[in-house]
Amino acid sequence: MKHLFFLLGALALVSACAAQQVRESPGAPPPAVSDRDDVMRIHFIDIGQGLGVLLEFPCAAMLIDTGGEQDDAFDSDKALVSYLDGFFARRKDLNRTLALVALTHPHIDHTRGVAAVISHFAVQNAIDNGMTQGSGGAGQGELQQFARDHAETTHYRAVHLEDIADPHGLTDAIIDPIRCPNIDPQIHALWGQVAGDPGWPGMRFGKTPFQNANNHSVVLRVDFGKSSALFTGDLEEPAIRDLLKRSAGTDVLNVDVYQVGHHGSINGTLPELVAAMSPEIAVFSMGPASRQLTWSAWKFGHPRKEIVDMLEAGMTRRRPEIDVPVGLAGEKFRPQRIQKALYGTAWDGSVVVEATADGRMKVVTAKAQ
Repeated sequence: MKHLFFLLGALALVSACAAQQVRESPGAPPPAVSDRDDVMRIHFIDIGQGLGVLLEFPCAAMLIDTGGEQDDAFDSDKALVSYLDGFFARRKDLNRTLALVALTHPHIDHTRGVAAVISHFAVQNAIDNGMTQGSGGAGQGELQQFARDHAETTHYRAVHLEDIADPHGLTDAIIDPIRCPNIDPQIHALWGQVAGDPGWPGMRFGKTPFQNANNHSVVLRVDFGKSSALFTGDLEEPAIRDLLKRSAGTDVLNVDVYQVGHHGSINGTLPELVAAMSPEIAVFSMGPASRQLTWSAWKFGHPRKEIVDMLEAGMTRRRPEIDVPVGLAGEKFRPQRIQKALYGTAWDGSVVVEATADGRMKVVTAKAQ
């Protein structure tokens, strides 16, 4: 039966990948959530291969990264704007305003939707790592220019690692502009642009790790009472190891919810990081393996089986079982049954984690409805 399960799963995956690509109609409405107004909701938005996370608080909302995948099969800008439209239709009290937009780093799968966001919604504060070079440099530069042009209403700061002296992170009125009456969410930056080459070893695609914008990702920790979440962007192994060293002796990386780094890439999560976090819930933001395109989860092999196995081994919370394709390498997948609280936007659609101030959590997914 075990061999039959894998054979059937593999045949289904091949069939899905061979199917003719049809441009999807993106922008499924947000999953139905409870009517509670005293919770933090973390919306991992299905924007294909990329990252877009909306954090909803009782009195405000913030956005981390803006997608996303844009090709003949999917349009992440439309998906992101449609989701935010649906969100603000429910949260009319927020007046289509984002208290903070944070860009982790200037790669296009994280900055593509900047123009769409600033043209459709009000932005009060903006942070990034200060860089403008990279595949998504134009988008990050556009956010910086928008802040300069609207300095009276949109406040901006670049997050540099040299400014983060406290291992518990850096915060100020721009990084953390949100103050709710009955509970004050805490937002801290743990990593940012690195000023000088630390001498990280290794070369990939003709670049040193220091030349790779992933390793300059803004890393954010968000706390809502006893609930906490970590967002690492695309931080890779050498920078993760330095982040672990900086946080040694503290519990700053011990969180409940983990945005799985680099879309589940082989170099975006380490066993030591999983041990430091001991997360209850982990979410991959990636596109489906069925889209055989150049800039896709299929091309990169996201999420990698090693990372899925690493997280499952380090987590205790469970989810409804689901059979999904996991990457063995670029363009190569196999089916696997997921039992622990691992979620993925390619598997589940948009994923919402609802967290209370006393640390209780539940997960709602679009495809389960």
